[in-house]
Amino acid sequence: MLYAVLGPFSAMNDRGDAIAGLAARHRQLLALLVLNANIALHRDQLTGLLWNGRPTISAPRNLTTYVAQVRRRLSPRDPSLSPVHTVKGGYLLSVRPGSVDVAEFNQWAAQGRIARENGDYHNAARLFEKALSLWRGDALLDVRQIDRLRTWAERLDEDRRAVTEDLFDVRLALGHHREIVGGLAQWATRHPLRERPHRQLMLALHRSGRTHDASASYQRLRRTLVDRLGTEPSPDTQALHQRILTGEDPSSAAARLRVATQRAERA
Repeated sequence: MLYAVLGPFSAMNDRGDAIAGLAARHRQLLALLVLNANIALHRDQLTGLLWNGRPTISAPRNLTTYVAQVRRRLSPRDPSLSPVHTVKGGYLLSVRPGSVDVAEFNQWAAQGRIARENGDYHNAARLFEKALSLWRGDALLDVRQIDRLRTWAERLDEDRRAVTEDLFDVRLALGHHREIVGGLAQWATRHPLRERPHRQLMLALHRSGRTHDASASYQRLRRTLVDRLGTEPSPDTQALHQRILTGEDPSSAAARLRVATQRAERA
């Protein structure tokens, strides 16, 4: 079985065909089991998760029904061969390595970051693009009614944003500043409080000979942060703006940007 969480939740057979007949509760249950893949979940724990800590009187009986139905959907010919197993006091979903898309995403993202740190920017860009190509929309979009799944989805969405900005970073290092200005401007507009893409946009504009626009981008960011959060841009962002105003070598600014980015990732 294959499971996709980088978008609406989906379960597929080994040929990649979507499993038919999974109702909303089935997808929520299966997604919770995927989140805890190869880990036994006690019935009470799973019931609490599926009903957001407020199970109804009929919840334990309904859980038994949902598990039986999911087994039949996953293995119509013989439900006993389903990857959902009954263990002492609960259930366990058996998942093979590489059968959940987020594991592949994490692997390619990690390899991309290693390549970036080694200065292999072409390979880093390729790996980041492969990781991002797995996404089909917001993570677990159709099962976020479950609190634990919404928390997981929000963390996955943040991972996606970070890798997107990693890709912008290496494309800047490759000198693709003119090509990515438009995409960076849209990304910064979508995420007005994220300073990293604004720094990247400032640098891309400056390197494209648009220093005035780079400074204007900084001022927009500053007004947004002051108005919404009551805070000034970070020292790294202010320092980059000052270097742009004084015409310092952009390659030096790029190096400082990478250091600031890596420091922020470790924080």
